[in-house]
Amino acid sequence: MKRVNITKYLFLLIIMLCLSPQIVKSQSRFSLMPGIFYNGSFVREDVSGIGLIMGMEFMPKTNHFFSIELRTKYGYYSFDDGTKWSQDNDGYWEAPVNRGDPRLEYSLFSSQIGIVPKFYWHIDESVSLFVENEFASGLMSGRFKFKNKEKSKFTEPIFCYNIGIGAEFREKKHVFVGSLTFSTLNFRKNIKKHKPIGYNEYIPDQSVLFLVNFIYKIAL
Repeated sequence: MKRVNITKYLFLLIIMLCLSPQIVKSQSRFSLMPGIFYNGSFVREDVSGIGLIMGMEFMPKTNHFFSIELRTKYGYYSFDDGTKWSQDNDGYWEAPVNRGDPRLEYSLFSSQIGIVPKFYWHIDESVSLFVENEFASGLMSGRFKFKNKEKSKFTEPIFCYNIGIGAEFREKKHVFVGSLTFSTLNFRKNIKKHKPIGYNEYIPDQSVLFLVNFIYKIAL
């Protein structure tokens, strides 16, 4: 079955929106939202990911209490079950947390597209706070190694809900946005479905827990 390229269709939609006559008449209502993100628990042995963001936000009028964003993300995630040597912040090597062969390790890519309703509280002309809810779906694809022997490569659909708080800082013509959210994204169910026949090792929890976004907002 032919794989659907979600990111391609999102960018096509953004281009169509930008060329629409209706949007041209109300340019201040729409903003492009490029940025970067970190997705993880801040613990080295757990799942962690980094990636890029591209979104389009609609706000009914300037400084309105509500907006909605169409957001796409493309991230790289990794996990090694704590069985590899690693370097600390000073460059010294540290022994593995878990000894022996890894039960599971992988590197995967995930493309996601979501709807993000936001509720704003505008403190003054330069600072606003908001609560955001992100409903996202997409694909995870990568190569997974089980017990240092069996390898499996697969593509699976994923869904997650993220809720958190953020702030928007305006400095002349520049607008910077940051948010911290709790994420329900978890790869464990997808990975268990593709484990090798006869593989009975415990698969650790694959929750990423937190999502940190850094975005530069560009009004159209």
